[in-house]
Amino acid sequence: MNISGIIVHADPKKLENVRTQLESIPGVEIHAATELGKLVVTLDKADDRETTDTYEQISRLPGVLSTAMVYHHFEPEENTPAAQIG
Repeated sequence: MNISGIIVHADPKKLENVRTQLESIPGVEIHAATELGKLVVTLDKADDRETTDTYEQISRLPGVLSTAMVYHHFEPEENTPAAQIG
């Protein structure tokens, strides 16, 4: 499991549209937003590939000016054998 925290900077004039688009992406949660277009968002994805794909998808959303990953945490699945982790 991958948990990532990102800051999304959106055009303030398009903020509501960006929020709607973000809320429609599975595993994405908005925790805070300002009127200036800054959003605190988490991604909860199964693996690195899904995390990267979602991050790139968010970066390409209409109205998004920039994204910055500020936190990333990885936890192996509980039923993953130790030999596959390391």
